[in-house]
Amino acid sequence: MRLDIILEPDTPERFRDLGKLAESYGFGGVWTANIVTARDPFMNFLPLAADSANIRMGPVAISPFELHPVKIANQLFALNEACGGRGQIVIGGGGGALIAMGLKPGRRNMHPQMLAGVRECVTMLKAVGTDALLDYRGEVFGLSGYRPDWVGDNAPDIYVGASKPKMLGVAAEVADAVMLSDVTLDRMAETMAVIDSALAKAGRSRDSFRVSNLFSWHVKDTHEQARDEARRKLFVRGMLEHWYVSTFLDAQECALVESKLPVFAAAYAQNSPDFPGVPDQLVDKLVDNLTFTGTPADVEGFVAELKAFREAGLDEFAIRLYDNPEESIRLLGERVLPALV
Repeated sequence: MRLDIILEPDTPERFRDLGKLAESYGFGGVWTANIVTARDPFMNFLPLAADSANIRMGPVAISPFELHPVKIANQLFALNEACGGRGQIVIGGGGGALIAMGLKPGRRNMHPQMLAGVRECVTMLKAVGTDALLDYRGEVFGLSGYRPDWVGDNAPDIYVGASKPKMLGVAAEVADAVMLSDVTLDRMAETMAVIDSALAKAGRSRDSFRVSNLFSWHVKDTHEQARDEARRKLFVRGMLEHWYVSTFLDAQECALVESKLPVFAAAYAQNSPDFPGVPDQLVDKLVDNLTFTGTPADVEGFVAELKAFREAGLDEFAIRLYDNPEESIRLLGERVLPALV
């Protein structure tokens, strides 16, 4: 199983150093989160693109509703050119950026044209080439006379960010791969069944399609440090939706999480580990089931869990890193990656 890392947005120079460190250990790819207030995720990779040989690179996730597909194509294929055909991207329906732009009211609300927009965006990206002019007319997007004569023959990898059946169906229909987000082992069997069914409907084999899953990594020197970081980022773990948490919380606990969503959201916005009115025992269940959180002494258990994900059908795994990524890359590279190859 290929192991990737997802980094917080940072300077291009720091991306180069972190990416080269990851490449030295044999990670398959390095991604960066697309955050509305951050540096441009394509430009951040340019020094790494020029100073690396094997590792793949790209942003997760870009929505066609924040950046038109033709502009995504220009930036993605420019990155792909710079890194010699090692570019990759996750196309998603849109999260925080769309909220900031006033294009949807909240994280639980989907853009009304989300499925069609993502399908059309990926279709357009897959059609980019130098053989003929690209003319496309979709329900949401259109493009006329597009023929970049510099894109080259090695196409970037196009993922769709998805976890639920309808978007999984879009991914299976048009993309090279899918990146799930925070999907637990208890939900993997049903998720893989949806993917297999969608691939069959699209006339594709499982061998033609890769499945990855994003999980956050909070492994620190002490349990207190680890849980503090995990709690500060907890709200974005599947947005704490019922589908994610109902396999390990009872009905009363699920209802409490739902009623306290504004509390979890406020803590995330303030980068705070505190959730007034939410019992610590409940928060511990969320952390323990939705993240890899602990100390280096817990790594063997996380390796066993990753192997279980692999047995459930995953081809790749994307580890989301936060503070002190160098330490995490070294720990993963020395103790986790060798156990998965």
